[in-house]
Amino acid sequence: MITSRYIARRTIYAIITAFVAIIINFLLPRIIPGNPAAVILFANYHYLPVGKVKLLESEFGLQGSLLYQFERYMIELFHGNLGISFSNYPATVTQLIESHLPWTLYLLGVSTLISSVLGVFLGRLIGWRAGSKSESAVSSIFIGLTSLPYFWLAIIFLLLFAFDIPIFPLGGTYSIGAVPGFSLTYLENIVDHSLLPIITIVLTTAPAFALTMRSTMINQNKEDYLLMAKAKGIPQRIIEKQYAAKNAILPVTTHIVLAFGYIVAGAFFVEVVFSYQGIGYLLYTAVTSYDYPVVDGVFLMITITVIIANFIADLLYAYLDPRIELR
Repeated sequence: MITSRYIARRTIYAIITAFVAIIINFLLPRIIPGNPAAVILFANYHYLPVGKVKLLESEFGLQGSLLYQFERYMIELFHGNLGISFSNYPATVTQLIESHLPWTLYLLGVSTLISSVLGVFLGRLIGWRAGSKSESAVSSIFIGLTSLPYFWLAIIFLLLFAFDIPIFPLGGTYSIGAVPGFSLTYLENIVDHSLLPIITIVLTTAPAFALTMRSTMINQNKEDYLLMAKAKGIPQRIIEKQYAAKNAILPVTTHIVLAFGYIVAGAFFVEVVFSYQGIGYLLYTAVTSYDYPVVDGVFLMITITVIIANFIADLLYAYLDPRIELR
């Protein structure tokens, strides 16, 4: 049961969280030592004329106090303007995000779908067989995989399967000579370049879902209704699928939604390693070039996504389990 009072309260909390995150997102790039105007001028002309630095600072809105800059940023933000990229001038931040976001959505969508389905299936199998030697071995492997950093596994796979054994491309979203379009050749090229990043993300996220499903299956196995079903002589296969798995999947569902933020962060590291032209790679290039508007825009998008995911997780759990009351 979900009351309107609860939704209103959670909405207010979400707005406050978003505002605090906007402040932090604005301050973090600007407290890093360095001057974007000086970096861009030196990269293009290899010297720093004072007049041009001041002019470029004025064009970028970097003059004045941080409070003044923040006021201007908030005014533009309320008008739906995320600013103009410093390093990709005159492209706007919105245009850059729109051009890179589809690649990240594809990578995250496919990876999360495979990870969740595979994790739930494997977790159900090992959870129902808890205590056996095979379950202990598989669980140990899963614990080891969940502890692996995304970027470390991505580097290992890149060196092994793209450099030493050239099974997959070295990086990028598609080959340099590929012609974008809806042709089968182009689509195959996209899939070929995304396979190794997807495998990397799946191997580091699916085990976590499997371990969560395993824990809930073990807890469900101790419930009275399962003991009653076993006493009635119902086949173990039916009890596992129709009774235990259905109830055990509830907390796993919310765990998948809540873990979305961690998956996004991990996917960003993977994109950088494989030079995959998604939002993560855009953020990396923006940070290295002191492109404040792009950093702010990407962080804002991530923040709102995580806040919405947490809100949906709360509502989804109450919807799936009628025993939960959110007042």
